[in-house]
Amino acid sequence: MAEVELGELKVSGGKFLIILPFIGSIAGLMWGGFEIYQRLLDAEEALEAYVSPDFSAYDESLSVLQTKITAAERVVDAIQEGLEQEVLQLSRDIDRLQLDIDVTETIAREADDTVASVTRELRDDVYALEERVNDSLREIDEELRTMRDELEDRIQRILDNPLNSDE
Repeated sequence: MAEVELGELKVSGGKFLIILPFIGSIAGLMWGGFEIYQRLLDAEEALEAYVSPDFSAYDESLSVLQTKITAAERVVDAIQEGLEQEVLQLSRDIDRLQLDIDVTETIAREADDTVASVTRELRDDVYALEERVNDSLREIDEELRTMRDELEDRIQRILDNPLNSDE
């Protein structure tokens, strides 16, 4: 086998085949470390050169927006308070109206009962009056019949009277 001699160091072919990949790995490791170091330097340089954007317009817009939101919240609170008062007033009005409706219904029921009672009394009075009128008419009719019978009897007696002859 071949031997390589480096100074006083003699390396045979088998050992050389083992050392060669080891040297390649060390060289690759060194190159990777250099690349990482270079990227860190580039990143540091980019960070030092970085200028933050001007967010003052955004801050100003946010401030104006916050002011508008605060004003809107105040308006909403005022509206809500007004609505609560309106609802409370409407509730009171509804309660008062319900009392008025109850009183009106009571008066209407009493009036209906009174009208029904008066109607019954009036009907009873009309029936009683009708009965009295019918009784009076019967009496008058009876008297008229009696008078007619008496008149017929008188006429018949006058006609039957021999002195009353036309001959």
